[in-house]
Amino acid sequence: MKHLKAMILIMTLLTAKAFAETAQATTAPSKPQKTFSEYYTVDERPSGGAAAAKSYTYTDFSPDLGTHQFVQLAKKLVINLLKWSLHEEQRPLPQEDYIRKLHFGRWINDPTDDTCMNTRAKVLVRDSEDEVTYRNDKKCVVEAGRWYDNYTNQELTSSRQIQIDHLVPLKNAYLSGAFKWDYKTRCLYANYMGYKDHLISAESHQNMAKGDRGPEGYLPPELSYRCQYVKNWLTVKLIWRLNMTPDEVQAIHEVVTNYNCKMSDFRITEKELDEQRQYINDNLEFCMINKR
Repeated sequence: MKHLKAMILIMTLLTAKAFAETAQATTAPSKPQKTFSEYYTVDERPSGGAAAAKSYTYTDFSPDLGTHQFVQLAKKLVINLLKWSLHEEQRPLPQEDYIRKLHFGRWINDPTDDTCMNTRAKVLVRDSEDEVTYRNDKKCVVEAGRWYDNYTNQELTSSRQIQIDHLVPLKNAYLSGAFKWDYKTRCLYANYMGYKDHLISAESHQNMAKGDRGPEGYLPPELSYRCQYVKNWLTVKLIWRLNMTPDEVQAIHEVVTNYNCKMSDFRITEKELDEQRQYINDNLEFCMINKR
């Protein structure tokens, strides 16, 4: 009997301890975000414009561009994605912790089109090399197709193998400036199909491995895709005017250096940027007509 009472007492104490630890974990404040005393943005002033007070660039003239090609690009007012402006002040951070559904909403089913597909399904249809099949006759959910995953250099045939990756993850976007936007702009960002590489059909495990990390914490295992990956990353940051941390910039610098990325690929014309910004403005109400 004494042994039984002792065992009951021990179990009671252990249960109480576990409960206390669980309660503490539940009520403990979320881990504070890393702060930076400075940050960067892509300098969107075209080549030939006024020099930034503090800007950093790989080169103003790349040897892989001939004179004629460089002049033609200059006439089109080209923005160098590898030219960054340094802001010598503390990087702004949100007062409210990131919550996916609260801040960015969900995949949207546009009631103004003739389909019952949401954004995920539309990206799968867009990216499939073959005509897709659907889960049932309603044609709302994509079942199969043929997708090429740039991150892993794999071919995928089932939609169940795929997650739609926000190239610049939602939490990364939130921390790098999207926290200042209104809900409809953030929801549009989450469902944005104006720039093809904003949303990517990616192998599920790889997308989960990436999480919300930037190039300083994640790069695709397919080495030949890394240059394109950071180029697309910079393009999204530019289009949406999102900032970059020193760690992020350093990681991009290392990719460009270590993988001998072609400098002429890291360019976008002012016209292309204006078209993206116009698309955003034209579709700002996209999520509002879907709001239930």
